[in-house]
Amino acid sequence: MNWTRTESFKIRGYEIGPDHRVPLQNLCGYMEEAASLHAEELGFSVEELARRGLAWALTRIWIEFEELPYLGGEVFSNEESSWIHVRTWPVSVERLQYRRDFLISWRGLIVARAVTDWVVINLESRRAERIPEFICALQPEAPERIMEVGRLRLAGQEGSPELVSFRVRRADIDRNNHVNNARFTEWIMESVPETISSSRRLKLLQIMYRAEGLYGDTVVVRGGMDTDGTFLHGLYRLADNRELVRGRSVWV
Repeated sequence: MNWTRTESFKIRGYEIGPDHRVPLQNLCGYMEEAASLHAEELGFSVEELARRGLAWALTRIWIEFEELPYLGGEVFSNEESSWIHVRTWPVSVERLQYRRDFLISWRGLIVARAVTDWVVINLESRRAERIPEFICALQPEAPERIMEVGRLRLAGQEGSPELVSFRVRRADIDRNNHVNNARFTEWIMESVPETISSSRRLKLLQIMYRAEGLYGDTVVVRGGMDTDGTFLHGLYRLADNRELVRGRSVWV
């Protein structure tokens, strides 16, 4: 049984942003792909859960960054040494939460460390259920913890100014028929003032996913600066003001 899995991703030209770095939402996509492939290897893939009327859903993510890969003027290489490598492994099952950790590296340097929590939802009720026993039984005895994190507590932003809004398109919807978590991350990044995102480096991102975003929704991002370099974010569905996501980003 391989308790860890490493996936390597070639950085393609169309994935690079105007700052010549790999956008955060792409890193989140790499993480999701690595987690999906490892779950399949361990026996609880997306397809296996779907046959049981279940699905994985990300509920929390805590990412600490060293520095996003900078590719200014670089010729893209087919050599795997220049690809991004994502190592992932299961850590624990605690009641409804399934913890999975990640280590992201590039050219021998650590790019980011991440802790994620997942739940299993019933596809009919759209509610979280206890982690099935066949998943609980497939856990390493003494797993590595990429970092110690406390309980994630983020403030709601109901009364904060509106920063930006988005209409949910078909392209934003994933195979669970809701907004993909990486898309929410992209919208959070879009709400940070350009004067900050262009002059500082993202050091920490914390996100709590609280409800589903659906096709046709208008999602409003509220929030603002909490302290110098620290921003609070809240994503809400315009139609009923339902809170979808809470976030916190730290820029240095």
